[in-house]
Amino acid sequence: MKVLQNYIQNMRKSQNIDNIMGIIFLPKNPLFFKNQPFYIKKLCGVSILERNINVLIKNGIRDIFILSESSVDFNNEMNFDSKNFVRIIKISYLHHVKEHFNQKKLINSMKYIAVVLDGGVLIDDRIVSSLLNYGEDIIFIKGNNIHSNHTDKNRSNILGGKINLRSNEYIFEKKIGSFHDFFNSLIFNKTIYHSSDEISTYEPDMRTDVPLYIYSFRDYQDFKSAKKFLVKRTQKGTLDLIAWYFNRHFENIFVYLFADTKITANHITILVNILGYFVLFLFLIQYWWIGLFLLILVNILDGVDGKLARLKNQESTVGHIEHSFDQLYEQAIYVGIGLTSYFIIDQFFVIITLIIMLLSDSFNRHCSMQYKEVMKITLADSSKFDQLFRKFDGRRNIFTLHILIFGIFGHFEFVIFSICIHAIITSIIYSIQAIKHMKKVDNLIINKITKNFKEGSFNE
Repeated sequence: MKVLQNYIQNMRKSQNIDNIMGIIFLPKNPLFFKNQPFYIKKLCGVSILERNINVLIKNGIRDIFILSESSVDFNNEMNFDSKNFVRIIKISYLHHVKEHFNQKKLINSMKYIAVVLDGGVLIDDRIVSSLLNYGEDIIFIKGNNIHSNHTDKNRSNILGGKINLRSNEYIFEKKIGSFHDFFNSLIFNKTIYHSSDEISTYEPDMRTDVPLYIYSFRDYQDFKSAKKFLVKRTQKGTLDLIAWYFNRHFENIFVYLFADTKITANHITILVNILGYFVLFLFLIQYWWIGLFLLILVNILDGVDGKLARLKNQESTVGHIEHSFDQLYEQAIYVGIGLTSYFIIDQFFVIITLIIMLLSDSFNRHCSMQYKEVMKITLADSSKFDQLFRKFDGRRNIFTLHILIFGIFGHFEFVIFSICIHAIITSIIYSIQAIKHMKKVDNLIINKITKNFKEGSFNE
């Protein structure tokens, strides 16, 4: 049932965002660290203010007003001019939004729908995404499935809202300068509350449920805990045994060390690819143990780049092509193992085994990717069996264990046969499971259509 729910939910289309602007209210009396307001301070290489701006940009909002009485020049601090196709305007009070459009003689084209955020906290981008799916004015309140480092049980926690400024023009007549003043000024009988519990927390790319969060800052200790919190949130779920019990601990150490440096995910990706082809070379010249050590390092660092991108708000559409480059050097390493085995054994059936292994590995990857593209959920998370099999399936981490075991027994040349068998088993199970789950959804959809037809609601 979870497969069908995620499939239907992700088929929904978001509202047109061309008529939406963003408003970020910065705190009136913020904490200061070294003569800097806390929302300017870097947290894992990105300030709190810039993270909130990125949340709006990620959701397609291109006109953003930063409301603050502070004299700080944010552009000098964060180089907003580098954000292409985005207009970021600093104002002191809410009515300056209207004045801005008046001065630019654009009042008739003013965007009257505003997503409003508290610039003094970190907010989950999925909250903003969910706001855009509703036509009414919405105020979010804190739900049960949301993480917060500071909880005030005596009042409802407003996370943010989407407001129609045209139908609430009275707010322009008031001197509003803070997030809470803004929401206190609203006529609440015109506003609909919406609990964050209604937002799906399953993240296909993360292969797990990731709770929503809102993170506030009251002292320096909150920055230290926020760093640990953000690093922890970069961890994907449903991994193989090696990735979960071995790799992730080293990955998190690297990510924590790189968090406040200028090292980016792209730097790590380039390094991983260079090392991957060096591993190929070492296997070809039969430096098995050195190659194995570097392969383990490659496996660890390959998990670092994605985590670092998520941590530093450096995720991008083009970043997904990294998986294709990963597959390229992986397949090259398998070719290196197979060719070296052929040079040692000197039998043509080794080449046949290598070809079968490569075909099986490519097929199971494509099954997995095609399934995720159509179903909007990973195959590994589609049932308890799939989650269990994912711990042992034929992947680079598990294949590395094959190399280690055969190396201990002094027969590296036979590892290609073991890897081939594992790849075949994986491809068979992946294809069977994918077909089974997709067929189940087809049947459920057909049954629903048939039921509606019989009840006379087909046209609905």
